[in-house]
Amino acid sequence: MHARAVRFVVGVAAVTAAAAACAPAGTSVDEPTAAATTVAPLEDDVLGGIAVSVAQARLDRERRVVQVRVANGSAVDVTVVEARLTTPGAAGVAISTRGRAVRSGVDRDLSVALGAPRCDGAAAAAGGTTAVELDLVDDDGRTGAWRGTPDDPNGVLARIHREDCAAAAVASGARLSLDPHVTVGDPGGGGRLTGSVTLRLEPVPGGPRVEVVRVDGTTLLTPLGGAASWPLALDSAAGSAEVTLTFEPARRGPDGGPGWTNGPRGLSVAGGRIAV
Repeated sequence: MHARAVRFVVGVAAVTAAAAACAPAGTSVDEPTAAATTVAPLEDDVLGGIAVSVAQARLDRERRVVQVRVANGSAVDVTVVEARLTTPGAAGVAISTRGRAVRSGVDRDLSVALGAPRCDGAAAAAGGTTAVELDLVDDDGRTGAWRGTPDDPNGVLARIHREDCAAAAVASGARLSLDPHVTVGDPGGGGRLTGSVTLRLEPVPGGPRVEVVRVDGTTLLTPLGGAASWPLALDSAAGSAEVTLTFEPARRGPDGGPGWTNGPRGLSVAGGRIAV
């Protein structure tokens, strides 16, 4: 479509120039006027066939990235040019970084990074409800906007807000960190692979008392022996402390090895996995 339009414009310009060259002196040649083209908006049944929900991939938890899931129940293929999410629990507008085609009958995810958390009543002060806006276009160039409240069947945004504010409350009294060095044991003789990592607590001067009573296992790592969590007794009132967490894979991979690659992952200090 665009190539034909360019050839047409060049052709008109050439004809106009030739006419001007052949016209007698003092004779003006009218410039051609471009025809206005109007693209119809997306029809209501297309917008009505769009359903939006919120999800979160496991590896996006620490980054506080969520997915705006767009399900296209209409008979028309569309592209989501941009998705925008606002929620009282986070500041600003979370905007997708790229568009995505959503064919008829399928659903696709657009990732958005949440803004800074709102805690200590800031979320209530912000007011409003969670909302999503989508800029849509179909293959014929028809455009439209979808606006509404997304479904959140797993309570993703409420969970993130709880975790954000719990992490902020804990951070005001103690700094919790995992040692970047992970020790992995050689099972030998087909035994089960094991590993260990050190958890450290540093009190914040003048902050509230923080006690760490449990660290939960994850879908990838579990305490050695298969327990659901590591019971602990770390107390910021007692000063700096550290403890070694010994773990094993929570599941085996297809080859019988650990269910993770490139080293164990899954323990998260800031991701709501530590009970205090």
